[in-house]
Amino acid sequence: MGILNKLFVTLRAQGKHPLNRKSSWCAAWEFSVAQMAARLVPGEVCVPFPNETRLLIPPRMKGAAHFIYPGLCEFEDMAFVMHFLRPSDMFIDAGANIGAYTVLAAGVAGSRVMAFEPAPTTFRSLTLNIQLNGLADRVTAFNVALGRGEGILKMTEGLGTENSICPSSSGGGLAVPVRALDFLLGEALPVLLKIDVEGFETQVFAGAKKMLHQPSLQAMIVEKSGNGEIYGFDENALHREIRETGFFPCSYSPFQRSLCLISTAVSGNIIYVRNIETAQQRLRQSAPFRTVGISV
Repeated sequence: MGILNKLFVTLRAQGKHPLNRKSSWCAAWEFSVAQMAARLVPGEVCVPFPNETRLLIPPRMKGAAHFIYPGLCEFEDMAFVMHFLRPSDMFIDAGANIGAYTVLAAGVAGSRVMAFEPAPTTFRSLTLNIQLNGLADRVTAFNVALGRGEGILKMTEGLGTENSICPSSSGGGLAVPVRALDFLLGEALPVLLKIDVEGFETQVFAGAKKMLHQPSLQAMIVEKSGNGEIYGFDENALHREIRETGFFPCSYSPFQRSLCLISTAVSGNIIYVRNIETAQQRLRQSAPFRTVGISV
């Protein structure tokens, strides 16, 4: 995609964001201002998040503007996390980055969280956001990558939200430890799992077979971006495996609190639920969260 076309698509998406109560042109302008601020402000930027939580954005971080404006950049998926989780639940944030989902799960829904982020610089930002929101008693953060088993892999640096495991054929990168999710979970029984690891999802699930079959796991949010091809993975095969384990792909409408079955042919984040009726009831019974002056 050409840079001008990519810019047009991005700005149009901001204009159509569900939280925008302004004109599309005004929303696009404010997003552009956020882009400039993310690049020019010399220090960290602290932005308001739902229910008086906050998110600290590192200086000049790639992709930072999406956290600054309109804030809930993956609105439907982030709302699903806040509506679905309860304080007694365990949430797994695989590919936590600076901790947006971790803050929403622990700081808004009040759940317990195990957060995994392999990039050392990004992990520092994750721990800062945990401390900033007073979540140390509810969040355990791991500075490791998740994969099939124990080992060492190379990872890109300085790409913000787009950091990823380097393909085996590439040179350079930063060495990071790798562990299997089943091993790290121990006896923990997660209710909701989010995996966003830039195409490495197949390997994460290869090390999480036990967890995937646990009845306690009621829902997942899994990225399907096509990046798996970089590593020779068939993302369609992975999503067929998830379906065969008993999960149904859905989209979520936060204002209506409703789930709708979808095809796994779509790209982007896919919400999976094990029991649609049970999930729907849980979502409708959840307390609303408040963000940018709007109750959802």
